[in-house]
Amino acid sequence: MIKFSLIPAKLLIALSFTGIVSCRQVSDNTLNSTGAGGFTVQITDKPLTYANPLNLVVGSERARRGGEPVVLIYNDEYYLFVTGSRGYWYSGNLRDWTYVDAPGFPGGVVSVIVKYGKLYACSMNSFDVYSSADPKRGVWEKAGAFDSNRYGDANMYLDDDGRLYMYYGWSQLMPFKVVELDPNTFKEKGEHVVLFFGDHENHGFENKRIEDVIFPYFDHREYFPEEYPWIEGPWITKHNGKYYLQYAAIGLEFLSYSHGVYVSDSPMGPFEYSQHNPLTYKTTGFAPGAGHGSTFHDKNGQLWTICMIPSFYGGRGGAEIALFPTAVDSEGVMHSNTAFGDYPQYYPGVVEDAVNNNFTGWMLLSNKKYVEVSSTFEGYRSVNAVDENLMTFWCAETGDPGEYMTIDLGKESDIYALQVNFDRYGANVQVGRGAAAAAGIDRYQSYTVEVSNDNKTWQLLIDRSDNKQDLRHDYFELPEPVKVRYVKLTNVFTHDEGKFAVKDLRIFGNPGAAVFTKVNDVKVVRNAEDRRDASLLWQPVAGADGYVVRYGIEQGKLYNNYMVYNTNSLTIHSLNTQPEYYFEVEAFDSGTDYYVEKIGVAMGRGAEIELSKGPGRGEMIERKMTIEGVNEYVFDNITPGLYTFRHTFGPVLWSGELTDIELRGSGVEPTVTAKNLTELGKGTNVLGSMELKVIPGANSGKIVVVFNYN
Repeated sequence: MIKFSLIPAKLLIALSFTGIVSCRQVSDNTLNSTGAGGFTVQITDKPLTYANPLNLVVGSERARRGGEPVVLIYNDEYYLFVTGSRGYWYSGNLRDWTYVDAPGFPGGVVSVIVKYGKLYACSMNSFDVYSSADPKRGVWEKAGAFDSNRYGDANMYLDDDGRLYMYYGWSQLMPFKVVELDPNTFKEKGEHVVLFFGDHENHGFENKRIEDVIFPYFDHREYFPEEYPWIEGPWITKHNGKYYLQYAAIGLEFLSYSHGVYVSDSPMGPFEYSQHNPLTYKTTGFAPGAGHGSTFHDKNGQLWTICMIPSFYGGRGGAEIALFPTAVDSEGVMHSNTAFGDYPQYYPGVVEDAVNNNFTGWMLLSNKKYVEVSSTFEGYRSVNAVDENLMTFWCAETGDPGEYMTIDLGKESDIYALQVNFDRYGANVQVGRGAAAAAGIDRYQSYTVEVSNDNKTWQLLIDRSDNKQDLRHDYFELPEPVKVRYVKLTNVFTHDEGKFAVKDLRIFGNPGAAVFTKVNDVKVVRNAEDRRDASLLWQPVAGADGYVVRYGIEQGKLYNNYMVYNTNSLTIHSLNTQPEYYFEVEAFDSGTDYYVEKIGVAMGRGAEIELSKGPGRGEMIERKMTIEGVNEYVFDNITPGLYTFRHTFGPVLWSGELTDIELRGSGVEPTVTAKNLTELGKGTNVLGSMELKVIPGANSGKIVVVFNYN
């Protein structure tokens, strides 16, 4: 039996860590040496990878909101701060984190700097500045006060020469500004300087498109097409003598939420817009969006951008965090890499030149595969658990132990990692947008993962039977790859009396079978009336899972991308109007086939069935639309009487009088079974048959219609 032990509920920020070791895809020479540029491996044990989005939990509390993250190094430790928490985390390796409760730490959207051997912090639209000489103890004291409480999205910046600046801006109308502050008193030393306004007419990624709305963040009115987009979240990074002023646009609730940068030789400007923008941009996949965060140097001097990204959990929109490698090229262009950005990536300190080398090569194997489930509640279909959409989920009829889903990868595959992503449905506790909307509990979503090659004999792969943390995105890097075809996720316990609900069970691997193919025939048409847009069309590549469309304003600097699934065309809306662009399309293939597209067996797709009670047409009890991949349909609360089951607007498939004896009881075996109601198939091929069963219950029975396929 394969069984991997897990780290106890000790870790306090959970980046989906487990206490297991990794399948290294980087060479031992890379891991055990110091590179020519002074690169030193920061992680000497396993695991070596993570997958966005990242969990943010403190002990047994509810998962926290990952808003406006800030990362910096203090006394050779990384510190992470997020909005709304009266506390923060520290780590020696950006992987194993310890939470510090700090009641005196300012809440809200925070800014933190290192000055005179201490940490100093402030919050947006607040007068007060706080400091700590020992942040691991969580003791903070007031250190001064600003002249103004109008520093929206405040970002203090201390330059190498000891001069202190305040950058601020958060508006649809107002600009980003900077003012120099006295480093001792925090009082303003000069005039406020206007740096830039939003410019969505020329910067495509700043443009607000209603089609990009994931969920409405404001509930007091609808979005209007004429609204100006937001710019927010100023953040200064100094690199090789240049100042990179990072900003976010256009809002958390948009797929296009992202960062851009302006560049200057002086902290007071003038700042010039980078035509290579956006900096971080990700509109597709399971973890879209990449805005309002911070860019920081790791201990090797490599750059990383930690972002706030949208989440949708329990029917409410919120925020989580994601981490992307970043770099500045030889000509001073800052850029990030979000391609495959929600696939497994290496932690900082594992590979050199992370912006080009951070993807493990472990492909997504679960997307659009055939799924078998124990039950389905209403319209929350099994295909939702393999669709790479954070807004959808499969939901079982109950939260009882034993509810399960099984993914058929189509062939034996080498699995290197898994990410189990949960939603919640029917829970008796409302989880809101706040840092801790509800009190913590002793046990959260608990489950097991098993693997098989015949869908009959199973081996235990992951055991989360007694999970103590609110891990909505539970990522596992396996100690060694396993070669299997079937992966089964089984519910053990669902908290808050909810139903078992899975956003996506994501399975990664097959690096040896992965194929990447450059597409040569790419047609591009730039919109003459709106140069922010361009439409691309290319010849599809046989067997491709999807495509990475890279683009940029120089041939050797295609720094931006879209990942495209299910189509061989794309309309881009994120271009800057001034420059011309170059485009490149690369197909990627995991070595497995999509179930729907490439097997194409129709299993009741689009057919409606109905049950009525009484003679003739009788009284309609319920109509159900059958759905591909769902092979069982249940009609509940059946009491004695004459029932007729038919294909809606079609012939009668079964009719019979059901008695009290047949409908009441404690057994699980059917009291009535009607087989071969009709053949099922496609074209000239018979693929199965339909049957009907009557299952007794304590007070009433149920009629179960089953689609049996060969």
